[in-house]
Amino acid sequence: MTMTPTVSVLGLGIMGSAMAHRVAGAGLPTTVWNRSAARAEVFRGVAAVANTPDSAVAGADIVLTMLFDAEAVRTVMAAALPAMRSGAIWLQCSTIGVEAAREFAGLAAAAGVRFVDAPVLGTKAPAQAGTLTSLLAASDAALAEVQPVLAATSAKVVRAGAEAPAASGLKLAMNAWIATITAGIAQSLAIATRLGLDPELVLEALQGGAADSPYAHLKGGAMLAGSFDPQFELVGLLKDVRLARAAVPELPQELLAALDALYGAAADGGAAHEDIAAVWRAFQG
Repeated sequence: MTMTPTVSVLGLGIMGSAMAHRVAGAGLPTTVWNRSAARAEVFRGVAAVANTPDSAVAGADIVLTMLFDAEAVRTVMAAALPAMRSGAIWLQCSTIGVEAAREFAGLAAAAGVRFVDAPVLGTKAPAQAGTLTSLLAASDAALAEVQPVLAATSAKVVRAGAEAPAASGLKLAMNAWIATITAGIAQSLAIATRLGLDPELVLEALQGGAADSPYAHLKGGAMLAGSFDPQFELVGLLKDVRLARAAVPELPQELLAALDALYGAAADGGAAHEDIAAVWRAFQG
């Protein structure tokens, strides 16, 4: 691989688009592809735009996938993986769960491609700013080779292990926490409201204490403002809660089941493609 790797980005949703802009903006030769061509067209003049996944990855040193779920990754890579050059790196950043990460690592090995399990923590704004946290499971050599991409997209790297699905497992643990704290602040604001209190007092009481959390203020403030422009779509976090439930069936399921029900109710009520803060809607019935 050259010192300046060529990069292909497959998937240009909220996160993939922001990451592709960061990669191209860092001076890395970049090709993009998206199932909906309109999302790719805006990259003309910034990156090469491919019409198909296989043409996007041909000759690339690093192929970054950022797609909604395992099935989307499976479908796209069925076309792309055979077209990747031997020894190239598949930098898999989608949140797909542990079983799919293990499956895809096996497919990559069979195709002569190196697999890097690399989901990220962060939403739209950190992706645009290049301040994501990358969770990595990779060999030392592969980790060194993807550094230019990590430098463009991430402010922090947490190495979970040497091989998949370690990073995907860590991502499920982290997103379970995000789901918990977001639903938790929604519940506290709703309790205060129902008891005739100004819900802003909840955030004020939290401020500076041991239980304080910047994330609680970020999402709680959005809830009170009714501002649900998607930074992280609620339907995506619902998917991740369900992946966590499936990954650890031996754990007590009461909390994960409650989160599943709350985010599911909000999604069914029309908030699927709003920000995760819209779980607030589940407490308004």
